[in-house]
Amino acid sequence: MKYLMVILALVLLLPGCLDEIELKNQSFDTKAVVIQGKLVQGSPAVVEVSIQRIGDYSGSEVATYIGSAKVSLWNAAGASIELEEVNSKRFYQAIIPSNHPTFKVQTGQAYHIQVTLLDGRQYESEPEVLLPNPELEKMDFQLADLALPDKKGFITTSTYLRFWVNTALKTVNSSEKSKLRWELNAVYRLTDNAKKICYNIEPQRVEKVFIFDGAAFNLNRLDTFYLADLKLDHRFAEGFYLTILQESLTPAAYSYWNQVKLLAERSGNMFEAPAAKITSNIKSSTDPQEAAYGYFYATTQDTLRRYVNPAQVGSPTNYCPQPPQPRIGPTICDNCLLQTGSSLTKPTFWIE
Repeated sequence: MKYLMVILALVLLLPGCLDEIELKNQSFDTKAVVIQGKLVQGSPAVVEVSIQRIGDYSGSEVATYIGSAKVSLWNAAGASIELEEVNSKRFYQAIIPSNHPTFKVQTGQAYHIQVTLLDGRQYESEPEVLLPNPELEKMDFQLADLALPDKKGFITTSTYLRFWVNTALKTVNSSEKSKLRWELNAVYRLTDNAKKICYNIEPQRVEKVFIFDGAAFNLNRLDTFYLADLKLDHRFAEGFYLTILQESLTPAAYSYWNQVKLLAERSGNMFEAPAAKITSNIKSSTDPQEAAYGYFYATTQDTLRRYVNPAQVGSPTNYCPQPPQPRIGPTICDNCLLQTGSSLTKPTFWIE
């Protein structure tokens, strides 16, 4: 189970946000490879792939980034494009302009990746069709007092912002209802004691997977469909942005994310089915018996953002300054850049 949870943590994070552990001159008892990535249609289209090795070291599972690999994206016609290694972000990437002379990213077409490691091992994903995405029409929130478990597991009643979306389930000229996935990312502003202003990026939590199978319900659209409940706290004191990205998924990709969701939400009670290996569409080309993990898929995305003005939610108290109390070392109120994901650069979309 612990081994699966390490893999779960990897597959839920975006390639650019993966944490890596580098161990020099060490060997692992096991060396499972995890390859994850996706192709996103756009102007330009972007494909990102992360390659990690999971191994047991001194009784603990750790992940190491695998560099210097050859990674390529292929379409059904046999055209390919090479991905470049982005060392600073620990993944492989290709940016494909819409007017690329030899490689087109189009809905209805199938794509897969090939990976060759320095030791000669090769991996390949199964083809994934790029499906059109219904329009993400609106997102908003409402305030509500909810009784939910706190960090210690106790049920407490607090005020939350309940973010919801409106979206069609069918694309234009299609009778098929879509299978959807959403990614949520937040940015909030925090001013420290030195009046330095930081913008703190808060990515989607590992255990949160937001998906919906349109074909499983007698609905043609979703209206006021709640995705996330965010506790009203200091994050909303100086300005807050929530970004929602909506993705279209093939049945195979939806099945993968549904398995990830079920594993992430396991409570460990006696009635749950035993944990099983998450389905992967990554196979070893050099050793059919080798277990490979992860998933590669192609998708289109639609994006909406919602700014929350502090006055809209009762002007919560600023986090800084903090009341005097014994502390060891500086805090984010001494330097707001100490918080993970903080930057002094205002996001380009930040408009109040």
